[in-house]
Amino acid sequence: MTSSFFFILSKLVALVIVAETWLTLGLVVALLAHWRGWHRLATSATVLVLAALVALTALPVGDWALAPLETRYPVNPPLDAPPDGIIVLGGAVETAKWRATGQVHLNDQAERVTEAAVLALRYPTARIVLAGGGATLGPIGGDLPSEAAAMAALLTQLGVDPARLILEDQSRNTAGNAEFSLALAQPKPGERWLLITSAAHMPRSMAAFERAGWAGLTAWPVDLSTPPGGRGRTWDLALNLYFLNRAVKEYVGIVAYAVAARL
Repeated sequence: MTSSFFFILSKLVALVIVAETWLTLGLVVALLAHWRGWHRLATSATVLVLAALVALTALPVGDWALAPLETRYPVNPPLDAPPDGIIVLGGAVETAKWRATGQVHLNDQAERVTEAAVLALRYPTARIVLAGGGATLGPIGGDLPSEAAAMAALLTQLGVDPARLILEDQSRNTAGNAEFSLALAQPKPGERWLLITSAAHMPRSMAAFERAGWAGLTAWPVDLSTPPGGRGRTWDLALNLYFLNRAVKEYVGIVAYAVAARL
């Protein structure tokens, strides 16, 4: 399976697995059934969609789905010694906005970069790998700059010595992050490295990096979506859908990476 095929397939699957797709399909089925005079099917589809909307609005289903992912690795784990290196996964920067405005824009996963800046200043001898090309089939670094370049620009502005930065700017997904970062960093036996990414993304990331040959990695999760113990009952459909979709994406990604490793 080529990386391009895997990338295209992952984007198509991402469109299918989101909850909004299934809610829309349910409404389409209800409408078509009503039009054809299949009233029992129309009623059943309508009731199912309505029940799903009420459940997704009132219950923190996204929190429930995210909790096993986000609690897999502890936040701020104790370190026996300063790390030799820090790996920061992309996903937090908006490269198109950076190109348009000259300012590095961060999204709701900003903690990947802000925590990297904190750790870079706390451990001034650690090398820093910024991993991220772009989620595109086109050439990376042309019209659209890489995520690694955007993160490097921001960290430099925040006072991190650019000589410490290693830019992995060719990857399109987490597996590519792991493979290309290893080739660039060439960690020595016995070195200790931190891996920074969102807590929900950490289980898939650790599996991908260990499969690529990284050793001595310590997970450093950030960007927790929900507080410990969850938010309890809510009345926020948009937020619950967002959390649920993030969780489903990670579970599907974990399965897909495990299958791809056996192909």
